[in-house]
Formats: sequence, structure tokens, C-alpha cells
Amino acid sequence: MPELPEVEIVRTNIDRSCSGRAIRSVEIIDDGVLEGCTMEELASFCLGRTIIGARRHGKQMFIELDRGRCVTVHLGMTGDLIFNAERESLNKYDRVLFDFKDGSRIVYRDMRKFGAIGLAASVADFIRMKRLGPDALEVGRHEFIARIGKHDRAIKTVLLDQKVIAGIGNLYADEILFQSRIHPMRSAMGLSAKEAGAIQKNTRKVLLASVRVSSDFDRLPKGFMLPLRELGASCPRGNGRLTSVKVNGRTTFFCPSCQTE
Repeated sequence: MPELPEVEIVRTNIDRSCSGRAIRSVEIIDDGVLEGCTMEELASFCLGRTIIGARRHGKQMFIELDRGRCVTVHLGMTGDLIFNAERESLNKYDRVLFDFKDGSRIVYRDMRKFGAIGLAASVADFIRMKRLGPDALEVGRHEFIARIGKHDRAIKTVLLDQKVIAGIGNLYADEILFQSRIHPMRSAMGLSAKEAGAIQKNTRKVLLASVRVSSDFDRLPKGFMLPLRELGASCPRGNGRLTSVKVNGRTTFFCPSCQTE
């Protein structure tokens, strides 16, 4: 599932490729991916508008248009936004097409249709409406510690709560906790300020490292767990074997030697 690094990679590509391009038409092939708007509303709103940039908050992406408002994009599990300069033939999983006046287009492709396309008055308005927490790469140390420390739940569960901190998903939460040497079942409320601060520091470290390597886990720095994340794999620190546990229904990998409960 796309998490913050994957969404940031898509955002960067769309921002670089599409800023300044004017939308000629919008074709909704499958309105099952629309959220909070109709086919007619999306098409009529975008017609003739120019893209001024792409933004991201947590796992949510926004295509900002001139004259205000924006198109909201949630990639879900299998969604992607593809800039297609050559207007290649359609894929059977293409759901929405944004055609530009210069002949290029953006394609929203989503095999399992867990993502969504919609409209919002502004990025700030959408964040308020969805009650999203601060972005995982932008939140400061003190706010991070205060927000997670309010919850008497497993720290893994709290990190996945987008209303607490936006952008962290299952895979990166495991890596963040491994780097922090914190057991995923520890109570967030029971963490010391030093431990919570380490999680905030490693959140930035892990997410930025993945962005730098375009989410190619095999290229992550030595000592990361993600390239080895499977039951029985060797701990990257050489401290035995990785194991797994279910935390609030999510399969969670950790090293029982490095991350004691």
C-alpha cells in the first residue's frame, strides 16, 4: 500500500511534469473511484483549469488548480497517477483521465479501486474535514511527543492512526520502531520523552531514506529491516531472528532481542 514515501514520489513526478498544463477534458471511465463528487462535477470543475502544482499531506495528495480549489487523490492500496506524455493506449485498470491541451495526460490507474478522486475547497479544508494529524515529516519533536503520549494504546497502533500523525503505514511503522528499539506492543502513553523523541527522529530518518531511494527497499542503508522483513529473517544488527505478531489486526515484524517488551 502506498505510504508517505510512495505518495511523495508520485507527487514530485506530477508536480514536475504537469505544473502549468491546462486541462482540456476529463474522462471518468469508472465513477466507483470518485469520492464526494459526481462525474459531472469533477469534469466541469477541471475543464479549462491550469495545474499550478501538486501537494501532499500524509498519504493524501492534492492537485492544485488555478482559481482555487483542488483535486484530491488518495492512492489506496494499488492506485497510481501516471503522466503520459505520449497518450499511450489505455490499461484496463485506468479509471480517470485528465487530458491536457498540449496532447499529454494524467492517468489515474487503480487495480483494486481502494483509492479515491475528489474535490476540495483547499488543502487546509480537506485536512480539517478528515481530521488528519500533522504530516509525519513536518511535525516537530514536542508536538509529536505530546500527540502520541495521549494514547493508552500500542505504539504501533498509534503510529498507524492518521488522526494522530499522518503518513505512516504498516511497513514503515515496523522500521521506525525497529530503528528506535521499541517493542510494537508498548503503550504509547508509557513511553518516556526520550523514547518518544527517538521515534520522531527515526520517523524522519526512515521516511526520507525511502524517498531518496524511490522506495526500493534493497537500496536502503545497511541496518534497515525492510529489505529482510519476513518471519525468521536475520536481525540486521545480528541479534537473532525476526518474528511477527498481530497488533490490532496488522501483521507486525520486529526483533525480540532489540525490541524488548
